[in-house]
Amino acid sequence: ATALLRTLPAVGLALAGSLLLARIGRLPGRWYLGRLGSVAVVLVLFAGPLPLLLHGPGPEWTWGPVNLSRHGVLVALVLSGKALALVTLALVVLATAPLDATLKAAHALRVPGLAVQLALLTYRYLFLLADELARLRVALRVRGYRNRANRHSYRTVGHVAGTLLVRGYERAERVGQAMRCRGFVGQFHSLSTFRTRAADVLTFLLIVGGAAAVCWLDGIQR
Repeated sequence: ATALLRTLPAVGLALAGSLLLARIGRLPGRWYLGRLGSVAVVLVLFAGPLPLLLHGPGPEWTWGPVNLSRHGVLVALVLSGKALALVTLALVVLATAPLDATLKAAHALRVPGLAVQLALLTYRYLFLLADELARLRVALRVRGYRNRANRHSYRTVGHVAGTLLVRGYERAERVGQAMRCRGFVGQFHSLSTFRTRAADVLTFLLIVGGAAAVCWLDGIQR
């Protein structure tokens, strides 16, 4: 619902709702702001120039060579608000429950099992590949390699990327064999058990109702 919004009041309401969920989920403030800071850097690069480059209906203000449009400001605010709201919702999902419990819940809600397994394995082995890359970088540095803008450096980076892909493929083969030896048949298992309570149903209805209200507000504002 948030991704489909196009008006500033609706985006502001969606952002307020996502912040409320983050507050209820008790996200650590420093952890949350640190991740929003990374998003803000990207937003400055993409949304910052819009008031100067995007022209449309509404007044414009000119100061010498600088031309600022109200339409561009609104588009930049809508884009930034949607991005912050979506990132906040994603952080709430990731931070308020273990990933395996979240993925098991997705599977219980009829998300295809293959998609759930791919998400879990991708999350798990991104860290393994990052550790493998760190070891390769250490091996390069102890051999005197320093990253420079020359042909030798480009060739070395290409070799490292190829080695990382080959090692990742070999590890994936070993993991697949180990999973088959343990009787893996594509079924997602977790130690978490779910019991639907009245509070869960009420929370679900409130969130869905809030999303519908935001979409309705967006529709009447256009």
